[in-house]
Amino acid sequence: MTATNHAAEPVIEVRDLCTRFGAAVVHDGVNLEVRDGEIFALAGASGCGKSTLLRELILLQQPDAGSIRVLGRDVVGLDDEQALPLRRNWGVLFERGALFSSLTVSENVGLPLREHTRLGDRLIDEIAAVKIALTGLPPSAAPKYPAELSGGMRKRAALARAIALDPKLLFLDEPTAGLDPLSASGFDELVKHLQELLGLTIFVVTHDLDLLWRVADRVAFMVAGRIAGVGTMRELSTTEEPVVREYFHGARGRGAWEQAWKPR
Repeated sequence: MTATNHAAEPVIEVRDLCTRFGAAVVHDGVNLEVRDGEIFALAGASGCGKSTLLRELILLQQPDAGSIRVLGRDVVGLDDEQALPLRRNWGVLFERGALFSSLTVSENVGLPLREHTRLGDRLIDEIAAVKIALTGLPPSAAPKYPAELSGGMRKRAALARAIALDPKLLFLDEPTAGLDPLSASGFDELVKHLQELLGLTIFVVTHDLDLLWRVADRVAFMVAGRIAGVGTMRELSTTEEPVVREYFHGARGRGAWEQAWKPR
């Protein structure tokens, strides 16, 4: 796992966050901190509020109460113009990739550079080629359209776009969803490699127990809109909190633990 800077100001800080959709309570006093340089994962059952929290962190949605600080700035209530400098400092990999189907991989990866910089087309294409290579895609993928790629290749192309602007912070939404076990394992290794190579802080929402064991420095476990536990996977797997133990000690949880710690 990656060494983290415990003394630094949190890269993400959430305090007393409350979110409601009508009468439904999605978040009920959520608190968490993400440290500089760590891979921090948010886990929990479907419908517990993970994806909504991610949307609030990246300013696609506003909470009803509480505070969110990202990269040292309060983000609740910011409009699009105020949020623009922050958005240039983070990258997002959405669950389905969200690549533009009418653009090639190279054009998709170069799009943030064309929107947010004044670089020339030739230099943008060269930078896009570097980012594509960093995610393990061959050069032959660059002129292809998303529909011509496998699911795993589309994820890597979307990740290349997410790091196009050299972000300080990377958000990953279910990055291994829909991938076969071999592709998911390769994506786990890619996330670790990029974090170490680029010095990223990574916030990942995931159901993938293998990813949690293999990649995450710390994990927050969300239950019914509240954080039930935060710690390393070893710490969470030995907690006395019943709902957390149930999640991590089922058959899939035991299998992921055995894979993570078996001799190599």
